[in-house]
Amino acid sequence: MYKLMLSDLDETLLIDHHVPDFNIEAIKKARHNGLKFIPATGRAYNMILDVLKEIGTYEQAGEYSICFNGGLIVENKNNRVLNFKGLSFEQTELLFESAKNYDVCVLVFTLDMCYIYNANEEEVKRKIAQNAPFKVMDNYCIDHLKNEQIAKIIYQKSDMSYLKMIGQDLAKVIEGKAAVSYSSNRYLEFNALGVDKGYGLKWLADYLGIDIKETIAIGDNYNDVEMIKAANLGVCVISANDDVKANAQYVTKLDYDQGAVKEVIEKFVLEEK
Repeated sequence: MYKLMLSDLDETLLIDHHVPDFNIEAIKKARHNGLKFIPATGRAYNMILDVLKEIGTYEQAGEYSICFNGGLIVENKNNRVLNFKGLSFEQTELLFESAKNYDVCVLVFTLDMCYIYNANEEEVKRKIAQNAPFKVMDNYCIDHLKNEQIAKIIYQKSDMSYLKMIGQDLAKVIEGKAAVSYSSNRYLEFNALGVDKGYGLKWLADYLGIDIKETIAIGDNYNDVEMIKAANLGVCVISANDDVKANAQYVTKLDYDQGAVKEVIEKFVLEEK
């Protein structure tokens, strides 16, 4: 019996930043049958409150969220931080200054705020749609963040081949300093070394006393690979790239906007019951 299911949000659980009714109903049935359903996202906690309300876990004790690609794990009641693993200011500054060499929008996330540099209209609109607390910065400087808890830094450009080129360029610069992942066909993400969604899954399962054999994870992108590999049942959405699918034990027949999450819950959780 599966007791814990992690789900990516964008291009997996959500349609236009909201949980569709067919997924809401499936999640409710699964939770009624004892499944812990956990959003596992690159977003900040304050960016997923509407999602938690839609799935029924907002401000609920004993319900949890994994944010910043595993860098933050919270109990939803009172946003109680259980585990945080962020970047040092020095690590962030290295990546921030390196971004000057590339044509990218830069986003620096603290626990409570997203600071956007070299902002473009597309990304600003996306942050508005995500209900993200953000500030567009005029000066290219992060000195004001020296005493802040920094969760991650992102380079954004809607050109994945360009972002992967940057990742290769910086490989030696950041070796031993940060973890690298890609998401939503638009982001190159840098987290603290050792942080990924697989780390988040293992940490939370251990915290809850759930055997890894009782876990499912579903996602669609490169920042989901480690949790897909870590879970006993790793699932990939059908629209994902083939190199992401290669890590999964099961690939959905439905795309995310057709009910991929619903399909997995019905096939592996509800039918099992």
